[in-house]
Amino acid sequence: MKNTTKRIIFGILILLNCITIFYFSHQVASNSSKQSGTIVEIISSIIPYIKNMQEPQKTILMKEVITPIVRKLAHFSIYALLGVFTTNFVLTIENKKLSKTSILSLIFCLIYAITDEYHQTFIPGRYGDLRDVLIDTSGALVGILSTIVITIITRKFKKRKVKE
Repeated sequence: MKNTTKRIIFGILILLNCITIFYFSHQVASNSSKQSGTIVEIISSIIPYIKNMQEPQKTILMKEVITPIVRKLAHFSIYALLGVFTTNFVLTIENKKLSKTSILSLIFCLIYAITDEYHQTFIPGRYGDLRDVLIDTSGALVGILSTIVITIITRKFKKRKVKE
């Protein structure tokens, strides 16, 4: 696949990912809580330990432990995807220097995380949180590093094939 085609595909994936992040961030607090609450209910109905717990311990566990984990994992995961897409996009432009690719990708993801948290300050019941920026950026970093490692491995295999 040509770099131009890859660039277009990854550009579209970045745009779709950013729109998805914006959509979730634009929801008022009650809708956002309802969505994560649905996931928490599914998790608690699957795991026997939680399913068989007695009230009020079950409610406390779900509200104070599982819900924050689900919400933070959602942040981490969607930004990990953004990191993967951004790195692959930048690789279509700057194909050789992985360090430069990593830095550019991380800067983009960090700026998007900051603007996303700032955007949430305008949404009823929501607020911007520095901790979420750190979680988002950590997710992006994992996505970026994973992509870089896979790129290094792929390049080594391609070099071996050429030598043979």
